[in-house]
Order: sequence, then structure tokens, then C-alpha cells
Amino acid sequence: MPEEHDLPAIGWVPAWADLQERNAAEVDSGFVLGAAAGQDPESQEYVARWPGPGAGELAGKAAAGKGMRLTLLCADADAAKDQLQGGLAPVDELVLLTAPTAELNGAVELPENSQVALAPMETFDAVEITVFDHPVAKGRIQVRDDFAAVAVTELPQGPDKEAFEQGLFAAMAEEAFLHGAEYLHMVVEKEAAARYESAGWTTAGQLVSFERN
Repeated sequence: MPEEHDLPAIGWVPAWADLQERNAAEVDSGFVLGAAAGQDPESQEYVARWPGPGAGELAGKAAAGKGMRLTLLCADADAAKDQLQGGLAPVDELVLLTAPTAELNGAVELPENSQVALAPMETFDAVEITVFDHPVAKGRIQVRDDFAAVAVTELPQGPDKEAFEQGLFAAMAEEAFLHGAEYLHMVVEKEAAARYESAGWTTAGQLVSFERN
């Protein structure tokens, strides 16, 4: 569990928003994210560090508006839930992981006839591994202001699953390194964090989300 003083900056949030095809803007020492596809276009999500400047103001904005969400990057999700009141209730918990690009940017042994390709999309680069020209693993990466955010969106089941995932990360790490990013940032479900920690990732913080109750 990270300590409060070890929490990373939240400059990775705009790149993370790009992975979800959402816009992001700075506000009150944090960020406000627009709606994702399929959501109410009027909905917004505020993201800030906790404890930290601006978190209280953003909590007030989230509590005052319908369809608003507040997400806090914190060292202790339970402490954040205990301290944050004022009409907000916790609705979700995720984990922020980080990994040095230099440690993931290595040779990966993929099955024969595998190919890795990156393709620029509107708000991110798509990473894809194919076998005999058939897509088997997919991911996304975006680098903004030297912050790299990544996501794995598709993996096959079977004995080659881990190799394909490592192949995605290696391609992402190389791309991030070429753009000056020293770390990859990835948001995952709580249950998945331990698996990634055993593969070289580090838990950098907890992400706890609140909505008006």
C-alpha cells in the first residue's frame, strides 16, 4: 500500500481519458472528464488527489450535480470513504499501477507467425498482435505531456495469454519511451492488481469513486 507522500502526480489522467475517448480539462487542482460513449452527455467525472488541494471543492461540485462522479487517487481508500461526506456515496474502487518503461521494453517470445503493430486512432494508438493475420490481443496507449497511460482491451484464453500480454506491454513501453515517458500507468480492477504486481507492476494508489446518494 503506498504512503500518502508517495502518491504520483495526476498528470496521467488526460492520457487515461483519451484511452476511453473522453475529453479532460484542468479544474481546481484536478481534472474534469467528459462523458464516455453511451453515457449521459451531461455527466462529468472529477478526478483529484486525496488528501490534497481542490478535493473538497470538487466533492462539493460532484454532490451538487446529477450524473456527476468524484474519483480520488488516494493511499487508503477506506480512509477516504470515512472522511468524505456531504451527500456522496462510494460506488467503485480501482487500482492505479505503474511500471518503468525500461523494465517492460524487452524481448518477448511470441508464438510463431506473430506480428505486433501500432495504429494511430483519433485519441490513442491501438496496439495489436496478430497470428497468421488474425487479431489475438489488443491494447491502447496514449502519451500526453510525458505521461503514458495504457489499457489491455482483448486477450485470448489459453497457454499463450501471458506471452501475448507481455508482447502488448513491450510494444507500449517502447512507444512510451520513444515519446519521453519513463513510466506506464494502468488502471485495473482491484482483483487484478496482485497478478500484475507479480509481473513487474507496482501499486501506485487506490482510485475510489463517489456519486451523489
